[in-house]
Amino acid sequence: MGHYADQFKDRATFGFTKLYLNTADARVFARWRYKVSITLSGKSSVRGYINVALYGTGGNTKQYQIFQGKLQPPKSYTEIIDVEIDVGSVNKVKFLWNNNIINPTLPRLGAAKITVQDGKDGNVYNFCGSETVREDVLQTLMPC
Repeated sequence: MGHYADQFKDRATFGFTKLYLNTADARVFARWRYKVSITLSGKSSVRGYINVALYGTGGNTKQYQIFQGKLQPPKSYTEIIDVEIDVGSVNKVKFLWNNNIINPTLPRLGAAKITVQDGKDGNVYNFCGSETVREDVLQTLMPC
């Protein structure tokens, strides 16, 4: 049961085996897993959060939070997300950051690089950014 279950059929025991699945709390229950790594660009360190949305041949996801805490360029942040659709081949990523406070210095951050790994088949997609943006401004990253 689950991804790559056929590789473990010789180890399967029948009877009282517990299995766990990542599911949604409402229909459609299925989820698709992606590993997302973001390398920040910019000159300022701020406290806040970073979100991404995935765009692909199978559709687009909502925004998912990758990290919350001290954002320090050029540090990288990685999170595994379970999304509501099978995005298919990922062809674009949108990045958003916010620090939730009024900051008179108007810091700018960006995503220098975002790597997305598809949990279904292991495909890796790389996206590059060349700009920094103010908080609450979407940055679109294309394949590099």
